Amino acid sequence: MTENRDFLVIAHRGASKEAPENTLKAFEKAIKLGADFVEFDVHLTKDKEVIIIHDEDTYRTTGQKGLVKDMTLKEIKMLQCEGRESIPTLKELIKLAKGKIGLQCEIKAEGLASIIVEMFRTYSLIEESIVSSFNMDELKKVQELEPELRLASLEPTTPNLSEEGGFKEQVIKRAKDLNCYAIHPLYRLIDEQLIALAHENNIRVHPWTVDSTIAMKKLINWGVDGIITNDIRKIQKILEKR
Repeated sequence: MTENRDFLVIAHRGASKEAPENTLKAFEKAIKLGADFVEFDVHLTKDKEVIIIHDEDTYRTTGQKGLVKDMTLKEIKMLQCEGRESIPTLKELIKLAKGKIGLQCEIKAEGLASIIVEMFRTYSLIEESIVSSFNMDELKKVQELEPELRLASLEPTTPNLSEEGGFKEQVIKRAKDLNCYAIHPLYRLIDEQLIALAHENNIRVHPWTVDSTIAMKKLINWGVDGIITNDIRKIQKILEKR
């Protein structure tokens, strides 16, 4: 893991620059490289199994069409990602990662909040995990079920015209309303003012998805608290020189 314990290196879908995204190979690589957290996406199968995949369908990562919610785990496991990797379950990731790396779980679909909380309780992962989502209702459910589980609000790319204030104010208000540990905004949309405003409210800033050297250095200089990246080696080299 990184030497600066305050700054988090978060491996986006695992070490996805070096292995197929959201696979056990990518997560294992992130552990070996010393990332602080693996970020991953969860969906629910037809038979209520939690699997790790970004999209709601399987085509982009496996070449086979199918909606995750309409498929059983057995059907999902018959598919192959690049490199003959299979789509993993959350249980498989926990078995691999527990005690070795933090888990940053992004909820991609409705109905997952209670299942994720129960799984993290079962495996004693409440203190080692962060749960994020664009869906504020799902984050609210997580908060109500387990107040000790750290939350991160994923932010839209434009202001909501039905809400008061500009983009920065809306981002901070959503995070404060849910007592979020962090915000996860698209890195191109943040500036020093948003970072300062977040810090004034005791909220960390972990932008996504940052792969360029120039952007990494700029964001670190601005004072972000971590970076979500596909390129773990690159961010580590930058941090080592500071």
